[in-house]
Amino acid sequence: MNSTLTSKPTKAAFQLKGGIYTLTTLELHNSCLISFSRQLQAMSEKAPHFFQETPVVLALEKLPATIAASDLRAIAGRLRESGMILVAVRGSEQLRYTAERAGIAWLPFQKTKSEKNVVMMQQNGQPMPVERHEPARLEQKEETSATSGSETKIIDQPVRSGQQVYAPGDLVVLSQVSPGAELLAGGHIHVYGLLRGKALAGVNGNPEARIFCHRFEAELISISGQYKLTGQTEESSWSRHWGKSALIGLAEDHLHISRL
Repeated sequence: MNSTLTSKPTKAAFQLKGGIYTLTTLELHNSCLISFSRQLQAMSEKAPHFFQETPVVLALEKLPATIAASDLRAIAGRLRESGMILVAVRGSEQLRYTAERAGIAWLPFQKTKSEKNVVMMQQNGQPMPVERHEPARLEQKEETSATSGSETKIIDQPVRSGQQVYAPGDLVVLSQVSPGAELLAGGHIHVYGLLRGKALAGVNGNPEARIFCHRFEAELISISGQYKLTGQTEESSWSRHWGKSALIGLAEDHLHISRL
């Protein structure tokens, strides 16, 4: 009888390694599934590419520890429908057993000085705004690396939809960035063309990082974990720079945009 199994010693089939990854945290403020679904739908309509294959951690510290496993499964299902990939839930020790019953990984809550990459849902379906005031003029510093000792990565071709480019230091793109593409950099991001898709600078927690682009039409921008969905139709400092060269920076925990 033929068999594909063999008793001959072979090289190890896999190896376990540790790694550090940047994940988006979705902080849930109530367990109403109807409200949650509506807000996800509203955000998806505003930025349809934002959710696609985005790994998230669901933060439940603001919910009662008595949340049911069935509610967790329902919330996880809504996230999958929107295109997000639920990696784990985060919360108290009591939540751990509920997560196990729901078949979802659990992470303990560790209070830090500042949360990075947190998307907090509000009633209109948008993330909590990171812009509170009209932006002050950003100082255009010399274009030195925002991460000392890290090399600059240069991309000399278009970044297409579905592609993700990461640089531990600065990232320079000499062509356009398509909708659905994603740029991530530990330092600055420079786009010498049309910027669409997502641009996340200072992903390792560097608030001095900047985003420079020759034509600003991004779906989402982020610096040091502060997010903003762009492309708003209402009059604002962001809409006034739409389709133009722009510099985006972080000042006093708020994202600001100015003319490049």
